[in-house]
Amino acid sequence: MESLSTRLANRINTQSDILHAPVSARLLEAFPEINTMLRLEEMYSPNARLKHVAVERLSKLVQAMLIFEMPEIADQELQWAANILPRSGVTYDQQSSMVRWFFEELRQLNLDSDESSLAQDIEHYLIGVVRNIYHPFN
Repeated sequence: MESLSTRLANRINTQSDILHAPVSARLLEAFPEINTMLRLEEMYSPNARLKHVAVERLSKLVQAMLIFEMPEIADQELQWAANILPRSGVTYDQQSSMVRWFFEELRQLNLDSDESSLAQDIEHYLIGVVRNIYHPFN
């Protein structure tokens, strides 16, 4: 029998196209400066590039947290990102918005109550990690 965590991770994986594109589109709309930060290859639109370099990575991180049932996986990954991304202009608001909007899209998948509760726990955990990394003394 599939565990709740594995079931939610699989759902995120199979619904990734539905989840990722709206999040990257919202990020580009809310933070137009992201366009100048992206290194665009000729074959990618800003939305496709942002989806690939940010939203898909967040999705894979959430899936790993669920599959291994270890939210702490995010601590090291996001700590590393916080040491690199601000040099490229990535802000707390952009990171926290991406997390919030990812989970908003996830909730649109009509999760059952257990999946919704677990998703909310993971979202709160990630928001807390991002906040602690960008604002360690608050």
